[in-house]
Amino acid sequence: MIYIYLPNMISKNIKTASMRIAFGETLFNLALKNPNLYVVDIDLYPSLYLQKFKERFNSRFIQAGIAESNAAAVAAGLAASGKTVFLTSFSCFSPALNWGVIRQSICYNQHKVKIIGSHSGLMSSDLGATHQMLEDIALMRVLPNMQVFSPLDAYEVQKMLPVIANSPGPSYLRLVRPETPLISSPRQPFSIGRSHHLRSGNQVSILGHGPILTQLFLKDFDKYSLDIINCSSLKPLDEKTIVASLQKTGRCLVIEDHQKIGALGEAVAGLIARNNLKVRFIQLGVNDSFGQSAHNYFDLYHAYALSPLSIIEALKILLKKNAQSKRNP
Repeated sequence: MIYIYLPNMISKNIKTASMRIAFGETLFNLALKNPNLYVVDIDLYPSLYLQKFKERFNSRFIQAGIAESNAAAVAAGLAASGKTVFLTSFSCFSPALNWGVIRQSICYNQHKVKIIGSHSGLMSSDLGATHQMLEDIALMRVLPNMQVFSPLDAYEVQKMLPVIANSPGPSYLRLVRPETPLISSPRQPFSIGRSHHLRSGNQVSILGHGPILTQLFLKDFDKYSLDIINCSSLKPLDEKTIVASLQKTGRCLVIEDHQKIGALGEAVAGLIARNNLKVRFIQLGVNDSFGQSAHNYFDLYHAYALSPLSIIEALKILLKKNAQSKRNP
């Protein structure tokens, strides 16, 4: 239990846990039941808590070293022989440096390779711009046959992994570095292509993915009637749930720790256009720039207009515009 520090905001005591630890422990348990589950690692297995997997299943653990493209090719070859393969690294290395092999050897052949990209987004604050991967979702969403997932917290990682491991074809799972608040229910099942409400309301639909959504559970947001949807399945996207929410509220705010280009915001904007929805829309994300070093990611969220204060300002704009439109039809 920690006390979340957010400048000028009213925070709460919330339990936290590590997505990376949840990943390592859950994958180990899956491997106990599935002798065809393999790991191809790109020299970063301690960061993904795979030491126990390596020791127990040494013959199913392949250390590819600092050779991202070769690792993706090895993973594709194993999958071609009927294995379920987890390709593990930081997202700034995989898929960033081996995207061509993922496209040609994994996606084109629909191989059962599950790509794990850790240390994603601005949450890797002190690692700086080179390691703050802000383009991974865009890179993966564009690939045919690729499924894309961004879990809310460690509970959702635990629920996602068995489903992803059993799904056909390639998948990408995005993880973050620090411990993050536990918001989702461990009892609520995860399904590919389904979103779920974290809170129901009728003023504004807030769509997002990953731990950035946990900011919405500060007391400062309690005065708003928010329809908060966790879009952890980014591809396929739960269009039905999103459209129903937008039709109810008429206002949409998308927040994500990623470039604005190519991620959830653009997917939702396209959905609004295709369905001819009359919706007021604001997208909060990184605006065509790289990250930077900081002592903590709260400072970066403030710098890139992703903080609770920025979210509240966006809510005020959405609600003010709507009030004005009612006065001046």
